[in-house]
Amino acid sequence: MLKGENVRLRLVKESDLTDLCEKWNDPQVRGEWYPVAFVPESIFRDTYAKTGFWTDDSQRMLITDHRDNMLGIIHCKTSFADCVELSYILFDTNKRKKGYMTEAVILFVDYLFNNRRLNRIQICVPLNNDASIRVAEKAGFIHEGIARGALFLNGEDVDLHVYSILKKEWVVMPVGERPSDN
Repeated sequence: MLKGENVRLRLVKESDLTDLCEKWNDPQVRGEWYPVAFVPESIFRDTYAKTGFWTDDSQRMLITDHRDNMLGIIHCKTSFADCVELSYILFDTNKRKKGYMTEAVILFVDYLFNNRRLNRIQICVPLNNDASIRVAEKAGFIHEGIARGALFLNGEDVDLHVYSILKKEWVVMPVGERPSDN
């Protein structure tokens, strides 16, 4: 378990699956920026049984509060040999814009750079998703440019902002000056 001031990141448990699957399949929870991807509960459970949502190329952690209430999920998947891409979602819209996701991203980035052979972590954000742009920037990611028409979302191809951070940039940030400390 990764512990922050306001959030915890932990592996998904079997007892989480029903609630997690319901949230995953709810278009209202996913919102306008997270593509709808319906997954039958039987496939969801089968994938969990086979992998625990944790493989060499894809890792998911549940975001919870201190009482272990499910807030959201954070995921990384291998993009290139020494690079992963992060995605994340807070399920409860009332919990958004309170810094929970920024803290979760910082915890996960720190874990990934300290425990995996990685040089780069990136976040791709739909052009007008201002909240997620703020998360990337507050977590210390650098805007690299626009990936034109890179995501099919709500019936159209949309552009994505590409943000990244390199390990050498992360490790030189003094602990008191890391984004989580400001």
